[in-house]
Amino acid sequence: MHIAIDESGSFVHTEATNSWNCVLAYVYPETQRRTVQREVMSLRGRFGRPGTDEVKLRDMDEASYIRFLQRLVRLEGVCFSVATDAEINTPALIEEHQAIQVEKILENVDRMIHQSGRDGVAALADRVGLLAHQLYVQMVCQVELVDQVIRFATLYFVQRRPITLGHFRWRVDQKNSDITEYETAYSQVLGPFMQSRSIREPMIHLVEGDYSAFDRFRFPPGEEPTYLEDHYGIEMEEGRDRSLNIGQVLREDLQFVDSRADVGVQVADLLASGLRRCLRAQFEDNEAIAALLGGLMVRPPENKVPVSLVGFGDAGRVIQDPQETLLRRMRNNARYILTS
Repeated sequence: MHIAIDESGSFVHTEATNSWNCVLAYVYPETQRRTVQREVMSLRGRFGRPGTDEVKLRDMDEASYIRFLQRLVRLEGVCFSVATDAEINTPALIEEHQAIQVEKILENVDRMIHQSGRDGVAALADRVGLLAHQLYVQMVCQVELVDQVIRFATLYFVQRRPITLGHFRWRVDQKNSDITEYETAYSQVLGPFMQSRSIREPMIHLVEGDYSAFDRFRFPPGEEPTYLEDHYGIEMEEGRDRSLNIGQVLREDLQFVDSRADVGVQVADLLASGLRRCLRAQFEDNEAIAALLGGLMVRPPENKVPVSLVGFGDAGRVIQDPQETLLRRMRNNARYILTS
């Protein structure tokens, strides 16, 4: 499957209300690659964009964007998203959260057996600790997004196109021509964070699902990781599934790309921009846009809204209208994760 990731917004704290930023992944099977490409090329043609020039949301009127979403809904691709309100993410709260994460990375470093491992963990902690606040917020959101994709896209497609689980092509929008400090930190943080989470909180496995294509991402029997106990002294629950090799899923085909060269990332850009504008209630018909965006989303278990909300402060804050209504509209129109 192709996983195209882009973000919308600066993730910088602001005093303005409802200052939403988001990251979004558009996930589609290989069989839909040419269809997605045709949709993007058609969009360029309608808006007079030659060659590899991109069409941005700002270039489109609302009616054109609605028609674009309607065409996407007919395809097999789905999207996953994480949003955060920069108003409540104050610098002090971000700094506190960042410091706690650095402590967690380092808390068991003395238990590690090899010096090379201790050095690597220390370097990772330094890299995370030195990230600018807005980049740290973006990274936390993207880690949550990737977790969603692995857990829910896998469950969604194993029932519909199980062969897509045999390869994961991650394409993340690259903002500059050079690999940035953020991209380096993100690449280094993602694997360890996700592997630990997958052991502590295993993904849902459909007993009758055809995971034969996905089995290549499992550790051979007897080679499952035990580093949480061996290196960190963390006791694991009996029977916990350790077989999934998250590192292989993530690293086998992960690229930061120029969005002009990847049609999937261009679609992700339009969807992320539309979601952000919708959450900010800046369309003329926000509910219509919310319904169409919802039609591209997957309703997670327990009937939750299909946009994961991340915040670094005001934990007791309740989402109010219009955002509550818009998120509910997305949920009501989202695709069921189970086929029956």
